[in-house]
Amino acid sequence: MLLVAAALVLVLLSVGGVVAWRVFAADPRDAAKEYFARLAAGDANGALKIVDASSIAAQLPTSNPLLSAAALSDPAARPRAMTVTHVTEAGDTAMLAVRYQANDATVTQALTARRQGRRFVLVSPFVRLSFAGAAATDKARITVNGVAVDPAGSGSAFPGAYTVTADGNALLAGRSTAAVPSPDATATVTLPPPSLSADGQAKADAAVTAALQQCAAKYFQPGSGCPAVTLFNPPARVVPGSPPPGQLISGSWTVTTAKTDITVTITKVPVCTFTPDAGAVTFSAADGVVHWDVKLAVDGKVLTGQSGDTQFTAKGRVALDADGTLHVTFA
Repeated sequence: MLLVAAALVLVLLSVGGVVAWRVFAADPRDAAKEYFARLAAGDANGALKIVDASSIAAQLPTSNPLLSAAALSDPAARPRAMTVTHVTEAGDTAMLAVRYQANDATVTQALTARRQGRRFVLVSPFVRLSFAGAAATDKARITVNGVAVDPAGSGSAFPGAYTVTADGNALLAGRSTAAVPSPDATATVTLPPPSLSADGQAKADAAVTAALQQCAAKYFQPGSGCPAVTLFNPPARVVPGSPPPGQLISGSWTVTTAKTDITVTITKVPVCTFTPDAGAVTFSAADGVVHWDVKLAVDGKVLTGQSGDTQFTAKGRVALDADGTLHVTFA
Protein backbone atom coordinates (compact mmCIF):
# COMPACT_ATOMS: atom_id res chain seq x y z
CA MET A 1 0.00 0.00 0.00
CA LEU A 2 2.83 2.35 0.83
CA LEU A 3 4.41 1.66 -2.53
CA VAL A 4 1.15 2.33 -4.32
CA ALA A 5 0.63 5.56 -2.40
CA ALA A 6 4.15 6.69 -3.17
CA ALA A 7 3.63 5.92 -6.82
CA LEU A 8 0.42 7.90 -6.84
CA VAL A 9 2.18 10.86 -5.22
CA LEU A 10 4.90 10.73 -7.85
CA VAL A 11 2.33 10.59 -10.62
CA LEU A 12 0.39 13.50 -9.16
CA LEU A 13 3.56 15.51 -8.71
CA SER A 14 4.54 14.70 -12.23
CA VAL A 15 1.13 15.65 -13.56
CA GLY A 16 1.09 18.75 -11.41
CA GLY A 17 4.48 19.69 -12.75
CA VAL A 18 3.25 19.34 -16.31
CA VAL A 19 0.17 21.42 -15.54
CA ALA A 20 2.26 24.09 -13.87
CA TRP A 21 4.62 24.18 -16.84
CA ARG A 22 1.71 24.55 -19.26
CA VAL A 23 0.25 27.40 -17.17
CA PHE A 24 3.43 29.44 -16.93
CA ALA A 25 5.08 28.61 -20.26
CA ALA A 26 4.81 31.23 -23.02
CA ASP A 27 2.34 30.31 -25.75
CA PRO A 28 2.35 32.22 -29.07
CA ARG A 29 -1.38 31.55 -29.38
CA ASP A 30 -1.99 33.76 -26.37
CA ALA A 31 -0.29 36.70 -28.07
CA ALA A 32 -2.45 36.33 -31.18
CA LYS A 33 -5.64 35.90 -29.15
CA GLU A 34 -4.98 38.91 -26.96
CA TYR A 35 -3.98 41.07 -29.94
CA PHE A 36 -7.20 40.35 -31.81
CA ALA A 37 -9.26 40.64 -28.63
CA ARG A 38 -7.86 44.13 -28.11
CA LEU A 39 -8.63 45.06 -31.71
CA ALA A 40 -12.18 43.70 -31.41
CA ALA A 41 -12.63 45.95 -28.37
CA GLY A 42 -11.27 48.99 -30.21
CA ASP A 43 -8.24 49.16 -27.89
CA ALA A 44 -5.46 50.25 -30.24
CA ASN A 45 -2.96 51.07 -27.49
CA GLY A 46 -3.53 47.71 -25.83
CA ALA A 47 -3.05 45.92 -29.14
CA LEU A 48 0.24 47.73 -29.79
CA LYS A 49 1.57 46.56 -26.40
CA ILE A 50 1.47 42.99 -27.75
CA VAL A 51 3.58 43.95 -30.75
CA ASP A 52 7.38 43.79 -30.79
CA ALA A 53 8.48 47.38 -30.17
CA SER A 54 11.19 47.27 -32.83
CA SER A 55 8.63 46.42 -35.52
CA ILE A 56 6.43 49.42 -34.79
CA ALA A 57 9.09 52.03 -34.03
CA ALA A 58 8.60 53.63 -37.45
CA GLN A 59 4.89 52.89 -37.70
CA LEU A 60 3.36 54.56 -34.66
CA PRO A 61 0.25 56.74 -35.09
CA THR A 62 2.43 59.84 -35.31
CA SER A 63 3.74 58.53 -38.64
CA ASN A 64 0.85 56.24 -39.54
CA PRO A 65 -2.60 57.46 -38.51
CA LEU A 66 -4.26 54.08 -39.13
CA LEU A 67 -2.51 52.52 -36.13
CA SER A 68 -4.77 54.47 -33.81
CA ALA A 69 -7.98 54.20 -31.84
CA ALA A 70 -9.65 56.52 -34.36
CA ALA A 71 -9.21 53.89 -37.07
CA LEU A 72 -11.03 51.37 -34.84
CA SER A 73 -13.82 53.69 -33.70
CA ASP A 74 -16.38 51.96 -35.93
CA PRO A 75 -17.06 48.41 -34.68
CA ALA A 76 -17.63 47.33 -38.29
CA ALA A 77 -13.96 48.06 -39.00
CA ARG A 78 -12.68 45.70 -36.31
CA PRO A 79 -11.76 42.04 -36.83
CA ARG A 80 -13.89 39.48 -35.00
CA ALA A 81 -14.20 35.75 -34.40
CA MET A 82 -10.46 35.11 -34.69
CA THR A 83 -9.21 31.54 -34.44
CA VAL A 84 -5.68 30.15 -34.63
CA THR A 85 -5.64 27.42 -37.26
CA HIS A 86 -1.98 26.40 -37.23
CA VAL A 87 1.20 26.97 -35.21
CA THR A 88 4.80 26.06 -35.97
CA GLU A 89 7.49 26.80 -33.38
CA ALA A 90 11.22 26.90 -33.98
CA GLY A 91 13.29 28.07 -31.04
CA ASP A 92 12.14 31.50 -29.93
CA THR A 93 10.06 32.11 -33.06
CA ALA A 94 6.61 30.85 -33.95
CA MET A 95 4.63 31.05 -37.17
CA LEU A 96 0.86 31.22 -36.77
CA ALA A 97 -2.00 31.03 -39.25
CA VAL A 98 -5.16 32.79 -38.10
CA ARG A 99 -8.62 33.20 -39.52
CA TYR A 100 -11.04 36.02 -38.70
CA GLN A 101 -14.08 37.87 -40.00
CA ALA A 102 -13.83 41.31 -41.57
CA ASN A 103 -17.31 42.55 -42.36
CA ASP A 104 -18.84 39.59 -44.20
CA ALA A 105 -15.52 38.27 -45.49
CA THR A 106 -13.41 35.48 -44.02
CA VAL A 107 -9.76 36.53 -43.93
CA THR A 108 -6.68 34.38 -43.37
CA GLN A 109 -3.41 35.91 -42.26
CA ALA A 110 0.04 34.64 -41.30
CA LEU A 111 1.60 36.02 -38.12
CA THR A 112 5.09 35.83 -36.70
CA ALA A 113 5.57 35.67 -32.93
CA ARG A 114 8.85 36.10 -31.07
CA ARG A 115 9.67 35.05 -27.52
CA GLN A 116 10.32 38.04 -25.30
CA GLY A 117 11.07 37.09 -21.73
CA ARG A 118 8.18 35.02 -20.37
CA ARG A 119 5.82 35.84 -23.20
CA PHE A 120 5.49 36.01 -26.97
CA VAL A 121 5.00 39.25 -28.88
CA LEU A 122 3.90 39.65 -32.50
CA VAL A 123 6.19 40.98 -35.20
CA SER A 124 4.51 43.53 -37.51
CA PRO A 125 1.02 41.97 -37.35
CA PHE A 126 -0.33 44.67 -39.65
CA VAL A 127 -1.79 44.98 -43.12
CA ARG A 128 -0.04 47.01 -45.81
CA LEU A 129 -2.62 49.33 -47.38
CA SER A 130 -2.00 50.84 -50.83
CA PHE A 131 -4.04 52.72 -53.43
CA ALA A 132 -4.26 51.75 -57.10
CA GLY A 133 -4.46 54.52 -59.67
CA ALA A 134 -4.53 57.36 -57.16
CA ALA A 135 -3.23 60.28 -59.22
CA ALA A 136 -0.97 62.72 -57.44
CA THR A 137 -3.01 65.53 -59.00
CA ASP A 138 -6.23 64.23 -57.47
CA LYS A 139 -6.73 66.69 -54.64
CA ALA A 140 -9.66 64.87 -53.06
CA ARG A 141 -9.37 64.19 -49.34
CA ILE A 142 -9.08 60.43 -48.78
CA THR A 143 -10.13 58.77 -45.55
CA VAL A 144 -9.87 55.18 -44.36
CA ASN A 145 -12.36 54.34 -41.62
CA GLY A 146 -12.78 58.07 -41.10
CA VAL A 147 -9.05 58.80 -40.76
CA ALA A 148 -7.38 61.02 -43.37
CA VAL A 149 -4.50 59.36 -45.25
CA ASP A 150 -2.14 60.18 -48.09
CA PRO A 151 -3.10 58.03 -51.10
CA ALA A 152 0.24 58.72 -52.77
CA GLY A 153 1.95 56.22 -50.47
CA SER A 154 1.20 53.00 -48.65
CA GLY A 155 0.93 52.50 -44.93
CA SER A 156 0.24 49.99 -42.20
CA ALA A 157 -3.20 49.34 -40.77
CA PHE A 158 -4.64 47.01 -38.18
CA PRO A 159 -6.27 43.84 -39.51
CA GLY A 160 -9.97 44.33 -40.20
CA ALA A 161 -12.24 45.93 -42.77
CA TYR A 162 -11.59 49.23 -44.50
CA THR A 163 -14.11 51.77 -45.72
CA VAL A 164 -12.34 54.19 -48.04
CA THR A 165 -13.93 57.50 -49.01
CA ALA A 166 -12.85 60.31 -51.32
CA ASP A 167 -14.60 63.57 -50.54
CA GLY A 168 -16.50 65.35 -53.27
CA ASN A 169 -16.43 69.06 -54.04
CA ALA A 170 -18.52 71.64 -55.86
CA LEU A 171 -18.03 69.70 -59.10
CA LEU A 172 -17.31 66.07 -58.33
CA ALA A 173 -19.34 63.51 -56.44
CA GLY A 174 -17.88 61.73 -53.45
CA ARG A 175 -16.56 58.21 -53.96
CA SER A 176 -16.27 55.23 -51.65
CA THR A 177 -15.27 51.60 -51.68
CA ALA A 178 -14.52 48.81 -49.24
CA ALA A 179 -11.54 46.49 -48.89
CA VAL A 180 -10.35 43.61 -46.73
CA PRO A 181 -6.87 42.11 -46.41
CA SER A 182 -5.49 39.45 -48.74
CA PRO A 183 -3.73 36.36 -47.35
CA ASP A 184 -0.38 38.11 -47.89
CA ALA A 185 -1.39 40.83 -45.40
CA THR A 186 -1.91 43.48 -48.06
CA ALA A 187 -4.98 45.38 -49.18
CA THR A 188 -5.07 47.30 -52.44
CA VAL A 189 -7.77 49.96 -52.62
CA THR A 190 -9.20 50.87 -56.02
CA LEU A 191 -11.51 53.86 -55.82
CA PRO A 192 -14.15 54.39 -58.50
CA PRO A 193 -13.13 57.02 -61.07
CA PRO A 194 -14.24 60.61 -60.38
CA SER A 195 -17.66 61.55 -61.69
CA LEU A 196 -19.54 64.80 -62.03
CA SER A 197 -22.32 65.18 -59.48
CA ALA A 198 -25.76 66.38 -60.52
CA ASP A 199 -25.16 69.63 -58.66
CA GLY A 200 -21.69 69.87 -60.20
CA GLN A 201 -23.16 69.42 -63.68
CA ALA A 202 -25.58 72.29 -63.10
CA LYS A 203 -22.84 74.53 -61.69
CA ALA A 204 -20.45 73.72 -64.54
CA ASP A 205 -23.17 74.43 -67.12
CA ALA A 206 -23.94 77.74 -65.44
CA ALA A 207 -20.26 78.69 -65.27
CA VAL A 208 -19.70 77.95 -68.97
CA THR A 209 -22.87 79.84 -69.92
CA ALA A 210 -21.80 82.89 -67.90
CA ALA A 211 -18.33 82.81 -69.46
CA LEU A 212 -19.83 82.65 -72.96
CA GLN A 213 -22.10 85.60 -72.18
CA GLN A 214 -19.02 87.57 -71.18
CA CYS A 215 -17.41 86.57 -74.48
CA ALA A 216 -20.51 87.79 -76.33
CA ALA A 217 -20.14 91.14 -74.59
CA LYS A 218 -16.58 91.24 -75.95
CA TYR A 219 -17.81 90.26 -79.44
CA PHE A 220 -15.64 87.11 -79.21
CA GLN A 221 -12.62 89.22 -80.10
CA PRO A 222 -9.38 87.31 -80.71
CA GLY A 223 -7.04 87.49 -77.75
CA SER A 224 -9.88 87.84 -75.26
CA GLY A 225 -9.60 84.25 -74.04
CA CYS A 226 -12.83 83.30 -75.81
CA PRO A 227 -13.65 80.65 -78.39
CA ALA A 228 -12.78 81.57 -81.97
CA VAL A 229 -16.03 82.79 -83.57
CA THR A 230 -16.24 84.61 -86.93
CA LEU A 231 -19.28 86.83 -86.54
CA PHE A 232 -19.43 88.85 -89.74
CA ASN A 233 -17.48 90.03 -92.78
CA PRO A 234 -16.88 93.77 -93.02
CA PRO A 235 -17.71 95.62 -96.22
CA ALA A 236 -14.70 96.35 -98.35
CA ARG A 237 -15.69 100.01 -98.56
CA VAL A 238 -18.42 101.79 -96.64
CA VAL A 239 -18.35 105.39 -97.93
CA PRO A 240 -16.24 107.19 -100.48
CA GLY A 241 -12.84 108.12 -99.31
CA SER A 242 -9.57 106.49 -98.51
CA PRO A 243 -9.25 104.95 -96.10
CA PRO A 244 -12.90 104.13 -95.39
CA PRO A 245 -14.18 105.70 -92.19
CA GLY A 246 -15.34 102.34 -90.84
CA GLN A 247 -13.76 98.95 -91.21
CA LEU A 248 -13.58 95.75 -89.19
CA ILE A 249 -10.20 94.82 -87.81
CA SER A 250 -9.67 91.67 -85.72
CA GLY A 251 -13.33 91.30 -84.85
CA SER A 252 -14.02 94.86 -83.74
CA TRP A 253 -14.97 98.05 -85.59
CA THR A 254 -12.52 100.91 -85.66
CA VAL A 255 -14.34 104.08 -86.58
CA THR A 256 -13.12 107.57 -87.43
CA THR A 257 -16.24 109.56 -88.31
CA ALA A 258 -18.85 106.84 -88.14
CA LYS A 259 -20.76 105.18 -85.31
CA THR A 260 -20.79 101.43 -84.97
CA ASP A 261 -23.50 99.41 -83.24
CA ILE A 262 -22.73 95.73 -82.66
CA THR A 263 -25.09 93.34 -80.93
CA VAL A 264 -24.07 89.75 -80.21
CA THR A 265 -26.47 87.35 -78.52
CA ILE A 266 -25.98 83.69 -77.75
CA THR A 267 -29.15 82.07 -79.02
CA LYS A 268 -28.12 78.49 -78.25
CA VAL A 269 -25.80 77.64 -75.40
CA PRO A 270 -23.76 74.57 -76.34
CA VAL A 271 -24.62 71.33 -74.58
CA CYS A 272 -21.24 70.47 -73.11
CA THR A 273 -19.90 67.04 -72.35
CA PHE A 274 -17.90 67.17 -69.13
CA THR A 275 -15.05 64.84 -68.24
CA PRO A 276 -13.45 64.81 -64.75
CA ASP A 277 -9.80 65.78 -64.91
CA ALA A 278 -7.62 65.96 -61.78
CA GLY A 279 -10.13 67.68 -59.53
CA ALA A 280 -11.59 69.80 -62.35
CA VAL A 281 -13.63 69.00 -65.46
CA THR A 282 -12.92 69.50 -69.13
CA PHE A 283 -15.77 70.26 -71.51
CA SER A 284 -16.39 70.13 -75.24
CA ALA A 285 -19.34 71.04 -77.48
CA ALA A 286 -19.80 72.02 -81.12
CA ASP A 287 -23.43 73.15 -81.24
CA GLY A 288 -23.37 76.68 -79.83
CA VAL A 289 -25.02 79.44 -81.88
CA VAL A 290 -24.66 83.23 -81.68
CA HIS A 291 -26.77 85.83 -83.46
CA TRP A 292 -25.14 89.10 -84.43
CA ASP A 293 -26.27 92.43 -85.82
CA VAL A 294 -23.86 95.09 -87.06
CA LYS A 295 -24.83 98.60 -88.17
CA LEU A 296 -22.51 101.33 -89.38
CA ALA A 297 -23.95 104.85 -89.49
CA VAL A 298 -22.61 108.28 -90.34
CA ASP A 299 -24.50 111.33 -89.09
CA GLY A 300 -27.39 109.10 -88.02
CA LYS A 301 -27.75 107.51 -91.42
CA VAL A 302 -27.28 103.76 -91.62
CA LEU A 303 -24.88 103.15 -94.45
CA THR A 304 -24.62 99.39 -94.11
CA GLY A 305 -25.83 96.59 -91.90
CA GLN A 306 -25.28 92.89 -91.54
CA SER A 307 -26.80 90.16 -89.41
CA GLY A 308 -26.57 86.43 -89.16
CA ASP A 309 -26.14 83.35 -87.03
CA THR A 310 -22.85 81.58 -86.47
CA GLN A 311 -22.35 78.13 -85.00
CA PHE A 312 -19.34 77.78 -82.75
CA THR A 313 -17.36 75.20 -80.80
CA ALA A 314 -16.58 75.58 -77.12
CA LYS A 315 -13.82 73.62 -75.43
CA GLY A 316 -12.04 74.21 -72.19
CA ARG A 317 -11.81 73.49 -68.50
CA VAL A 318 -13.82 74.33 -65.40
CA ALA A 319 -11.68 74.38 -62.27
CA LEU A 320 -12.46 75.01 -58.63
CA ASP A 321 -10.48 77.98 -57.31
CA ALA A 322 -9.14 78.13 -53.76
CA ASP A 323 -11.98 80.43 -52.70
CA GLY A 324 -14.57 77.92 -53.89
CA THR A 325 -15.56 79.71 -57.10
CA LEU A 326 -15.52 78.08 -60.50
CA HIS A 327 -13.10 79.36 -63.12
CA VAL A 328 -13.67 78.71 -66.83
CA THR A 329 -10.79 78.59 -69.29
CA PHE A 330 -11.45 78.16 -73.00
CA ALA A 331 -9.05 76.11 -75.08
